Amino acid sequence: MACGSELGGGWTGTALLAGLGLVLLSQIAFAAPARLPARPAQAPSFARACTILLPETPPLFASEPAKPATAGEDEADDDSDDEEDDDDDPPQRGLVLPGSATCLSITGTVSAGMQRDSFRASRLAPPPPSDATSSSVSAAFRIATSHELSSGLRIGTAFGFTVYSPVDGVSENSIDEATILIGPWTFGLDASRFSFWTGDEFIFSTRVPSRTVGVIALELPLTESWTATLALEDPALGNASSTAPVGTGRRIPDAVGRLVYAQGGWTVHGALALREIPGTPSRFGRAGIIGATYESEAFGHGWNLTAQLAGAIDGAPYIGSQLDARTVSRVLLASDATRGFSTVVSGRFEWTDELASNAYLSRYWLEVPLANQIRGEVRIDRFAANLVWTPVEGFKAGIESSIAWAKIALSGREIPIGLAGRQISTQVFVERSF
Repeated sequence: MACGSELGGGWTGTALLAGLGLVLLSQIAFAAPARLPARPAQAPSFARACTILLPETPPLFASEPAKPATAGEDEADDDSDDEEDDDDDPPQRGLVLPGSATCLSITGTVSAGMQRDSFRASRLAPPPPSDATSSSVSAAFRIATSHELSSGLRIGTAFGFTVYSPVDGVSENSIDEATILIGPWTFGLDASRFSFWTGDEFIFSTRVPSRTVGVIALELPLTESWTATLALEDPALGNASSTAPVGTGRRIPDAVGRLVYAQGGWTVHGALALREIPGTPSRFGRAGIIGATYESEAFGHGWNLTAQLAGAIDGAPYIGSQLDARTVSRVLLASDATRGFSTVVSGRFEWTDELASNAYLSRYWLEVPLANQIRGEVRIDRFAANLVWTPVEGFKAGIESSIAWAKIALSGREIPIGLAGRQISTQVFVERSF
């Protein structure tokens, strides 16, 4: 898999190298102390615990400060703050090494599973492969740092990669993240700012690389609830190039604008994207997405519900899940004219503190006008559900079953075996995080 080709020749590669140089210079400058008179020997220092803190930017339109409260109100506020902290994800812990002012954290996840696949070809598709049982192992690692300068500016870095077990003798390793955060700016390789629902609750997210792109992004909190993001993205620099056709001869990067609302149990995400389609003449594709998640609790059980709708004209890489994008990338060309949409509904219910189930239903539909035919069509429907057991923090096991129906009608295009038709998959998996 090509994870970061032509890094030096692209605009994002230049920005990434410049950002790396800036951070390295700042680290060297702060690591090298000024020459001081000799002092008596001091007791050896030891590593100490710390928390990875991301750069924070105050909202542009902050609300008015609250009125002074009485002692009773202060106690009530403290209790409510404690409850909110309990609901949030725990902060990422790390260590400050002796002689350093940088907090360093290393985390990882190892997943293993057995999968059974059953195929049935559609009427016009090639013969399907035989039913098969396979095993898979993947390991994901992430290294993060946080450093606060004397000016108060905080700099963060992150590097993450995944190692997959070889399939047919070919190893599919991927770089999932390589970012530098300076105040509200992000430089490097990261997830597309257009994406919302990624299917992290389902095992397929550990089998298919995420949509990672070269990115320069500016994130601006507007209020305590609203955040705006402007980004320039290059899919040729990340994993997106393996799950979507990326044409050569592109002169400008993709432009993405995003607006996110998060308040109470609601998270609402809206984004627009504009991308150049190479050709003679070149043209521009566009895509839009709206998604929302609501989290709540009923009768002592936590639950959430997510819905998403995305549409695109000449912007097929921006719609559908990671699995959909990988399927479509094997039959489309970067210059193909397309229009279509994707939608997904996903839910989670926590039966106990240790047992939870997830389910989702999605549809991907794409119209592809081609020569010598009225229209081409790609349609993919998916349904999946799982049951996950988490007896202790950092360990989970479960079973997941999914069914997919794919219809691909593109005359004159070779359809790979097993791509069109029905596929039923069942996986049993275990996962350990540290």
